[in-house]
Parts: sequence; structure tokens; C-alpha cells
Amino acid sequence: MVARVLEWGLVSQGDYFLIDGDATFVEHAALWLAEWSRARGSGCVHGDGGVRITGCGTDLRVHMKCARAEVLEPGTVGSPADLLVCNSLLDLVDVPTLLPRLLRLVKPGGLCWLTTNFDGETIFEPGHPHDRILMDVYHRSMDERRRDGEPAGDSRSGRHLFGHLRAVQAEIIAAGSSDWVVFGSDGSYPGDEAYFVEYILHTIELELDGRDVFTPGQVGGWLADRRGQLARGELVYVAHQLDILARRGPVGT
Repeated sequence: MVARVLEWGLVSQGDYFLIDGDATFVEHAALWLAEWSRARGSGCVHGDGGVRITGCGTDLRVHMKCARAEVLEPGTVGSPADLLVCNSLLDLVDVPTLLPRLLRLVKPGGLCWLTTNFDGETIFEPGHPHDRILMDVYHRSMDERRRDGEPAGDSRSGRHLFGHLRAVQAEIIAAGSSDWVVFGSDGSYPGDEAYFVEYILHTIELELDGRDVFTPGQVGGWLADRRGQLARGELVYVAHQLDILARRGPVGT
């Protein structure tokens, strides 16, 4: 996301607090950003707890922290932020509990860019007789997810965000779909898209494994058919998601 906001011209200078709950990802981010900066023709200097990217009109200090979103406090990012970016996060947490805490990281009137929020549709083509029952249970597993005994997911987080934001008096400025759409051509997929879809299939397999609502072989047969289609470049995968841009309300909300 650091690379994206620079490439898109959203940010050119300032302080960016990169926060992830997995220490391995945080450590890898510094190495990845150094390689990306060199390829871009920018400088990248490692410092205490992060990197500084300079050149090509950029001067961005990237502070890296390993922390779970559920325990973030306003002091985590120093002064209140101008912009909060939550990418592929809010469908993995209990939004009514977490959203007020996240908004406290942002200055009054600051922006919240909430991206890639899953919204209840997983589609594979060509169609399969077992699609409906398997996807219903897969989506239900998101609603039933718990972390440390607390709710940690919502299969319709995208549409529900409108109500959650209004409940904390945030102004919704813009919203739109950000669907994933993967399809092959001439028997193959570009880039790492086949790997990506296989990871999705693996995730579905883990969520459905051991559930007693299916007939013997139902899950295995569906997965075998889908992986065969993937190997032949025939499988289409679509996940419906929403992006929302909102503005934090006045102090005290």
C-alpha cells in the first residue's frame, strides 16, 4: 500500500505508519520497499523502526509497527492522522467495536479510506451443482469467526459499513465496488493469478473441512473439479467487495 499511494500520487511526503499484526510481514516490508525504491529510482534509507523513501519528488518516512488493530491507541501514530487506510481489514474484525477506536487515530475532519471489504458474493464460473450450498457455508464461517472469544468477521461487511459509519457520525463521501475478477486466456493466467485462486480454494477447503452438513465427497469433488478447471485455465473467480471513503466527524464522535 505504501508503494500504491506513491505511485498513484496520493502522498508524496510526510509520515506513514505501516501497521500489521504479523511481525514477519512488517520485517519483510522494509526489505520489499528497499527493492521497490531502487527499481523506481528512489533512495531508501533504513532507520530505527522503519525506512525513509526519497527522490522522484518523494520524501516519505515509513514507520513500521507490529500491532493488532484492536489494541491501537491514538499515541500509536503520534499526532492524529490526516488519512487512515484500512485495506482488507474490516471484514476480519468486529467493526462496531473496532471502528470507533480506529477513528480516534484520525484528526476531526480527517479522511478514512476503507478498501476491499468483502460483501457476500463468491462466484466461480462455470457453474457447479454444489456452488450454492458450499458458498453459503463458507460465508457463514466468516460470520461465525471468533478471535480470543470475540466476533471477528462479517461476510457482508461492505454493505454494513454504511450503517456502522453513520453510527459514529462519519460522513460517507464516496463508495464503489472493488471486485476481484480473475480469468484465464489461452489456457493460462497472467502473473500470479493462478496461485492466488488456488489460495482462495485452499482457504475454502480449510473452512469447510470437517463440517457435517455435506454428503460424503461433496466438498472433495467440488474442489477437484475447480482445481482441474484452474489447471486448464478455464476457471473464473469473482469476489464482490466495496471501497468507501469517509470523513471523521467532530471531536467526541
